[in-house]
Formats: sequence, structure tokens, C-alpha cells
Amino acid sequence: MRIAVFSYGLPVTGEKRGGIESVAHELADGLARRGHQVTVWSYDPKPENAAYEVRCPAGKGFYRTWLGQRVTMGYLGNLLALAPDYRNFDVIIAHGDSLLLPLKGIPVVRVVHGSALGEALSSRTPWRFLMQLGVYIQELLTSLTQSGCVANSYNAIRFNPFVKHVIPLGTNLSDFFPDRLSKTPEPSILFVGAMTGRKRGRLLLEWFDGFIRPRHPHAILHMVSPPGPAVPGVTYHTGISRHALAQLYRQAWVYASPSTYEGFGLPYVEAMASFTPVLATPNPGSQEVLDHGRFGCLEEDSMFPKVLSDLLCDADRRERLAVKGLERAKEYALDRMIDRYEAFLEAARSHRRVRPDGLCPEDSSAETVHGNR
Repeated sequence: MRIAVFSYGLPVTGEKRGGIESVAHELADGLARRGHQVTVWSYDPKPENAAYEVRCPAGKGFYRTWLGQRVTMGYLGNLLALAPDYRNFDVIIAHGDSLLLPLKGIPVVRVVHGSALGEALSSRTPWRFLMQLGVYIQELLTSLTQSGCVANSYNAIRFNPFVKHVIPLGTNLSDFFPDRLSKTPEPSILFVGAMTGRKRGRLLLEWFDGFIRPRHPHAILHMVSPPGPAVPGVTYHTGISRHALAQLYRQAWVYASPSTYEGFGLPYVEAMASFTPVLATPNPGSQEVLDHGRFGCLEEDSMFPKVLSDLLCDADRRERLAVKGLERAKEYALDRMIDRYEAFLEAARSHRRVRPDGLCPEDSSAETVHGNR
């Protein structure tokens, strides 16, 4: 197939990027390595060793401004997505802002990364709440008028009943794998996300400094985030390579995330695949991926620091959680995700009917990811 992809960003070493950019890259690269002709329109350069082509869409100068980024994604982006020449492609994959793309006359597969309503409800400012609420209305209109919308998790469709297909995200298990010998000699915690907003990295930092460190004087905390305040035992990592990130997962005793909202929560899977137990606050993504605590610890704020401290003391419990988590991670293998998207894209191109899990009814080898729906 000749596949066009529209994604504002891609992973860039040395710069902070999010989960959507990682998914856009992994999906495009996986499809390209299976022999499909894939071209990605993005404002970021082509990642090293990527198997797909990258082209820059219109409006890069404006998008790079403070105002540009805030009015593009979810709003002006619907117009910018129309600018590329898609005439030689069989299907378009849009990672957001596909409301007007059907005007191009080519089948569109819209990847729904979580829910803007979930983002709005977890926002901390009226401005962000209103902006995300406007995006949510567009998400509803898009899924109501386009049959090719695919949610990246089952919880993402709680707020959008018009999305009929779910293909859970996947992790490359050749990058994220267990290595017990890599664990640090001292108690270690890993966090991946932003310092502020719904990720609440700064709150974890306060818990570490005020609760964990006094009980575990040699404990260390690795924050894969923008730099924050200097705190004893804390190291910041910004824009690190995938290899370096995977090594941090393997080294950590516990992956801790106090996020209030995740559409899916790919770091949970990356940690479990690396044989690192997960401690998270309850949110739609953590509840789905960890199956309400069967494959990790879910704790409210009031108990989070104590449970984290207890985990650092309890090697047997960490081992049990890591074993369960590793089995769970296998259900979210990247190859499974690409299998489903490949079938879904082929069906969209030929206008065939597909099942809610993104596969064609005649595909008897289809598997679904078990867990809460």
C-alpha cells in the first residue's frame, strides 16, 4: 500500500516529545518495514534509521511559535492537514485533526489518542479546559462522520460512542526487555512525563524529597522530563535516546506515575516489558493497562508515597509484580498492533467491513487484548 501519514511531531533525540509522536513513528516505521510505501508529513525531521520518508507540511514557521502550537492542534490543524498532495496514496493515517480530510477523496484512518474530554476534566486552568472542550466537540464530529476512526484504548471510547474500532497501542519488545542484572544496587525509581499538568512530576519530586529519601537515604529518582529543581538523589533526562530510555527502565526498581489522566499510558507497558513493577494513580489508562491493579499497584495520592516506600523495601513483592507485568506486556507487543493496523488499512482501502478490534471478519488469526472494556 501507499500510505500517507499526518503527524505534527516525531521523536527527536535531545528534545522532549510525547507518546503520540512515538506511536506515529513506530506505526509508520513498522508498516514501511513490511514493504509498504510510507510518507509522513511532520514538522520534525526524519528520525535516524527510520524506514519511511518525511516531508514538511505547510505552516512550519507559524506552528513553531507559542501561539501556533496552541491554535494548530485541534483547530487550525484541520486546514493544514489538507495542504499535502495525497493524490498518489491509497490511504491516509491522521494522528489527530482529520475533520476535513475526507474532502481529499482518499480513505482516512484517524487514530484517536485518548479523549479531549478526559484532558479537559483533568486540566488545571479554565483556558485549557475550554480549549480541550472545543477539541472534544471536533472529535465527536469526526467520529460521527468518519467510519475509519480507531481508538488506541478501550477507555478512550467512554467519552465518544461514535468510535467503533479499538486497536490498543503496542511496545517494541526488542527494545524494552527484562535484564535482572541491570537493576541498580541502590533503591531506584523512574518517572517519564512532564513536571506539570496532568503528569504531576513535580508532585512525585516532593514525595521523593519529603517522604522517600528520609526513609531510604540512598534512593535515587530518574526523571525523564524537562529539568526541574536540584534535589538530592534526583537526575533529570531530557530528550534521551530510545536505547537510553530502555536502559533506565531496566535499571529501575519501580516505575512511579502519579498522572491524573492517560488515554493509554505507554510507559506502563514499557516498564512492565522491562521487568519493572508499576505504581500508578488510578486513571482511565492505568486502570485499563494494569487491569484495575491485577498487573501493578494503583494507589490514590494519600497512600502513594507510603506504598512506594514499602515497595522499595519488599523485594518479593516487586518480583511478583514484575512477573505479572511481563506477561501483561506481551499482550501489548508492537507486532500485534501493526498486524491490526495493516488489516484495517487494507480494509479501508478496499472499503471492506472490519471488526471492532480493527481486523477483517475472515481473519481467523485475530487476537484481542484482554482487560477492561
